[in-house]
Amino acid sequence: MELRIINTFLKVAQLQSFSKAADSLGYSQSAITVQIQQLENELGVRLFDRIGKNVTITHYGQAFIPYAREVLSAVSRAANFAVEEKDLSGSLRIGTIESVIATRFTEVLSEFHRRCPKVKTEIHTGGTKDLLDMLQHNELDLIYTLDESGYEPQLVKLFETPAEIVVMAGHQHPLAGRQDLKLKDVINEEFILMPQTSNYRHLFDAELAKQKLEVHPFLELDGTDMALRLLEQNPYLTVLPLYAAERQVEAGTIVVLPLSDCHMEQTLQLVHHKDKVITPQIKVMAEVIAQSAGAEIQAEME
Repeated sequence: MELRIINTFLKVAQLQSFSKAADSLGYSQSAITVQIQQLENELGVRLFDRIGKNVTITHYGQAFIPYAREVLSAVSRAANFAVEEKDLSGSLRIGTIESVIATRFTEVLSEFHRRCPKVKTEIHTGGTKDLLDMLQHNELDLIYTLDESGYEPQLVKLFETPAEIVVMAGHQHPLAGRQDLKLKDVINEEFILMPQTSNYRHLFDAELAKQKLEVHPFLELDGTDMALRLLEQNPYLTVLPLYAAERQVEAGTIVVLPLSDCHMEQTLQLVHHKDKVITPQIKVMAEVIAQSAGAEIQAEME
């Protein structure tokens, strides 16, 4: 079934005339007749009644019109999908947590802008609870956050990837290099911690409570970069997702303390509300974030 023949069918159906369709498309009338006959043979039904000089679309022809239009529309979208991204406009609102913004969003935002240069992107940072509340009130289109893995009926989870939560120190810290550490061995050290609204701070506090231990941080920060810089220059400890310090760990300026009795893990999750209308802009952003995270989108984006 050739596209040009489908286009010819729609033109004949519109004009109710082989000759007028021929003039409009630049074909001879005989060519139009041959194309319609070929389409009718392929479908096995008559699409037009030809009585004298009159042409009238049949019931089968009328029923075939939406299919013909759908085929041409799909081909047009496929042919122009790369151009369509660049032509997208409007805005996109995404919420995430500070550690993701600080370490993972530079390449995401750059790639999204390259693909959708006319779209205005709004970034909102906050705790996971606040971001979820904004999503529920349609104040955000997507959230990319760190949380416990679970199911929430109002939300669609596009993907999730594991994120290890670790206790870390600067390479000069007296505990750096120790392999026989337990949680009780570090509780009296000087800690910098994120606020208690942070999900991974809450996870650490729960682990301490489970072992009937306490940590009293001398400083609470809401900034990953500042905490890491302080660790690099001072004998302090902190608790962060490992991804937040990947560059420093690779460079050897930050070390992860291997606590044998304290394993903490959450998941990085990309989420939208189940009732959200998914625009092309949202789809592109989801694809870019998934690619950056090395993940595949697991849910249908309708």
